[in-house]
Amino acid sequence: MKKKAVKKSRTKWYILGSILLVLVVARLMLPYFVTKYVNKVLSEIPGYWGSISDVDIHLIRGAYLIQDLKLFKVDGNKRVPFIDIPGTDLSVEWSALFDGALVGEVIFVDPKLNFIGGDKKNAAGQTENQSGENVDWTKPIKKLMPLQINRLEVIRGSVFFYDFTTKPNVDISLTQLHALATNLNNAERQKKPLPSSVKMSAISVGNGKITLDMNMNVLKEIPDLDMNLKFEGIDMPALNDFFKAYAYVDIERGTFNLFSEMAINDGIIQGYVKPLAQDIKVVSWKDDKQKPLNLIWQGIVGFFVEVFENQKKDQFATKVPLQGDLNNIKTSTWPSVWNIFRNAFVKAFEMTTDNTVTFSGVKSNTTVDKEKKETKREKRKRRREQRKEAAKIDNASK
Repeated sequence: MKKKAVKKSRTKWYILGSILLVLVVARLMLPYFVTKYVNKVLSEIPGYWGSISDVDIHLIRGAYLIQDLKLFKVDGNKRVPFIDIPGTDLSVEWSALFDGALVGEVIFVDPKLNFIGGDKKNAAGQTENQSGENVDWTKPIKKLMPLQINRLEVIRGSVFFYDFTTKPNVDISLTQLHALATNLNNAERQKKPLPSSVKMSAISVGNGKITLDMNMNVLKEIPDLDMNLKFEGIDMPALNDFFKAYAYVDIERGTFNLFSEMAINDGIIQGYVKPLAQDIKVVSWKDDKQKPLNLIWQGIVGFFVEVFENQKKDQFATKVPLQGDLNNIKTSTWPSVWNIFRNAFVKAFEMTTDNTVTFSGVKSNTTVDKEKKETKREKRKRRREQRKEAAKIDNASK
C-alpha cells in the first residue's frame, strides 16, 4: 500500500512538474510568437513595410510592450520612417473593470511621426512623399490590441514635416506632445451626447504652444465633437524656411497665433478659424537667383500687411467661418475679407477663442430634415387653405 501511495504521489508531482515545465517553456516562447505576429500585421499595411525589435510580456498586468516599432513607406524615403515608436504599451484597462467593461488601453512612449511633402522625384526616380493617406490606420491597431480600445495616451510625442524638394528645404515640427483620450468605448456608460474626452498639448518650432480640448462621440460612424484649439506665441522668423519655400516671403519679426472653435453634430459642421499676427514685418529675401517677380510679390505682401493691420494693436488678423455638411464645407470668401477690414478699422479681434460655438447650437442632419419636412407641410397646408378660399369665392359668385 505504501509503495502504491508513493507511486501515486510521484506521478502527481511528475504531472505537476510537466505542466509547470510546459508553462515555463510557453512563457519563454511567447515573445517570439508575439513578435512574429506583430511583424506580420505590419507587413500587411498597404504601401508600407516595418518591423519591431522585441516584445516584453507582462502576464500579471495583462499587457505586452512592443519595442522599436518602425514603419517605412514602400519606395519612399529609406532614412526617415513614417512612424518611429520606441515603446508601445498595450494592456487591459483595469480601472474600467470597476464599471463592468473589459477594454484595453494603448500608450505610445516617445513616438515620432514623420510627414514628407513634395511631388518631385529623387535620383532613383521615386517620389518620397509620405502623408499616411489612403490607409485605415485603425485596422492594424485593432489587430494588435485584441480588446476594444477605451484609453489612448501619447507621451513625449513628436510630429515632423519635411520637404526636401524645395529651396530652402522645409523642416518644421511639434515636440513635447502629450495627448490623452479617455472613455473612447464609453466604458463609463455615460449618457452624455459627447462621452469621450481628448486633451492635447505641444510645443512648435518658434516656441509656440498648442492646446486642444475636445469632447467626442467616436461610436458614431461620423463622430460628433465639440473642439477648442489655441496655438499661441509662435515666433514667425523661426518658420522662415517654410515661408520662403511656399509663400516666397521673408519675415523679419512677428508673432503668430491661431484660435479655433468647431462643433460637428450628425455630419453638420459649424465653427471658425481665427489667425492673428502681431508686430509683423516682411523684408526682402536676398537671393541672387530670386526672380524680380518674387521681389515685387514680397513688396506687395509687406504693403498689404502694413495697410490692413490694426495700428493700435499692431495686429493683422481675419476670421474664417466654417459651416455646412462635411461633404460640402462652405468657407465663404467675403466674410474672411470683411473680417480683415473689421480687425483693421473697426475693432481688433481678441487674442483668444470667442466662445460662440457649441455642440447644442449645431443643427444635426436629422433636425434639418425635420425642419424641411415641417416647412413642406406648412406650404401644403397653406395651398389647401388657399384652394378652399378660392372655391368659396367661386361658389358665392355663382
